[in-house]
Amino acid sequence: MCHEYRSYYPPVRAARDREAEDLRRRPDLRASDSEREAVVTRLREHAAAGRLDVTELEERIGAAYAAKTRGELVWLLEDLPALGTPLPRKRPEPAQGQRDDVRVFAGVMLLLCAIWLVTGAGYFWPVWVMIWWGAALLMKMATRTSARARHGLGARSGPGR
Repeated sequence: MCHEYRSYYPPVRAARDREAEDLRRRPDLRASDSEREAVVTRLREHAAAGRLDVTELEERIGAAYAAKTRGELVWLLEDLPALGTPLPRKRPEPAQGQRDDVRVFAGVMLLLCAIWLVTGAGYFWPVWVMIWWGAALLMKMATRTSARARHGLGARSGPGR
């Protein structure tokens, strides 16, 4: 069965984990029960991560228990990345971006008002910055909200909301 498995699943270069490297050092040695169990555990973890479907997981587990040498065990992990590789970074939630935009706007407006007060508090010139930047900020927030509504995401999303 293991030879059929090799011809069906060609190796793919991927990040390798330490356990597979240990098995790779002497592939001709006979595999122990603990090594077989370790490979089965790794295969189950990859299946839980969505890299293997149920049928392929069953095939690989059967091949792991039938493996006689460490080389046969290595082959089962060959096309899988090392576990614990960093996941893609999650994009910030749009609501968080809006809050950041409002904080920056408020901070700059406070700074401009402080400058206006320190320089004599004559004509209230910061109003022009407030009007234009505020209008642009409102348009940006409205665009984000309408885009989320078009895609059916609702005004707020995330766990517990």
